[in-house]
Amino acid sequence: MKIRLEYGLLMSFLVGLFVAHVIPVKISLFLMIVDGFVSVFMLLAPFIVFLIVFNSACSLMANRKVAGRVIESSMVFFASLVVSCSLFASALLSFLLPSSTSPVWFSEQTFFHVSQIVLTSLARPVTVALFLGVAFALGFSYTPFFQRFTDLSKRVQKAQEQAFNLVLRVFPIITMSLGASLYYNLGKVSMEAYAVSMMLTMLFGVAALAILFIFVARLTRREPRGLAQYSTRMFATGLSVGSSYVILPLALKTFREHFDADSSVGDLVLTLGASVNRCGSVMGVLIVTFVAAHYTAVAISWQQMLLLAIPVALIGFGSPGIQGGTLLVAMPVILPVISPSDGMRFVAVALAMFVGGTTFIQAAVNTVASGYIALLVDNSTRAQSRSACLAKA
Repeated sequence: MKIRLEYGLLMSFLVGLFVAHVIPVKISLFLMIVDGFVSVFMLLAPFIVFLIVFNSACSLMANRKVAGRVIESSMVFFASLVVSCSLFASALLSFLLPSSTSPVWFSEQTFFHVSQIVLTSLARPVTVALFLGVAFALGFSYTPFFQRFTDLSKRVQKAQEQAFNLVLRVFPIITMSLGASLYYNLGKVSMEAYAVSMMLTMLFGVAALAILFIFVARLTRREPRGLAQYSTRMFATGLSVGSSYVILPLALKTFREHFDADSSVGDLVLTLGASVNRCGSVMGVLIVTFVAAHYTAVAISWQQMLLLAIPVALIGFGSPGIQGGTLLVAMPVILPVISPSDGMRFVAVALAMFVGGTTFIQAAVNTVASGYIALLVDNSTRAQSRSACLAKA
């Protein structure tokens, strides 16, 4: 019986964990494969994002109003989702924390850090590539050479898809290396703290996806069984890869296989999601902050946890789609708010839990949620197109 690629990747990941466990000596080759692949992929990520966004935008530019609606709707949905998930996680975690006798507020320094990080995130290569892809497509649509550029972008994208297929063939080796690397990182934090952070991340992520699943199924009138099959496949893939960017080629392929949505809309929304959708990641940031504070004896109040929700959500947009990226850019905001006595120890424990396992769950949540948003945007676009046709009639 043939095993689907995404489940094969998950099995490879578990094999890597097992090999690292039974062999007492750390195998450097695993770490070299992970570091090398992530480095190369992140180097190429801006070009990949630009080509996908440019080609999808060109396909939609035949009707500029439709293209504008797709991009606008996607960003609104993603922003709402990330902020909602951050508030959801911070509210639940705040119930587990003791109340403070006096209210806690942000300092001017904290506001400065938030503003600085948000502005910095806008200047990251992948975010710039995303904006350039849309801007170039819009600019070329006003020139007589637009069709030539569109044909060229389609040929380039076909070549890119062939390259993706080649990469997918070696993915089992990469995910096995990721599993081994995860095991090697477990020594940095107690197993109890690690288990708590994993359990909370899984519970919060599944709860958020379940709510979104019901909403999407009812609004788009999609068959729940088909939607559940897609969710299971993509969740398994996310668990084995752990990166929003690295998972993108398989996410595009799986989405096309499961749904009859407009491919240009789906590709554009999923690519946008790989860059800006950090709904699972922001929940993970708040969870590891909560757990790390507990295990490093840092007193944190429920007011402080609630105050972190919006800043963490804001800096989640455009954060690097790599393991630990969202937590790293969020730390300059977290540290001034909770003020740990030993900041280096707190960061080390939080990062070990974040990179050492919870990031795989977060990537799974991010990817499944991006697929849901793509369905919502496609449904909205089709409804608006039907309304426009009826108005003309």
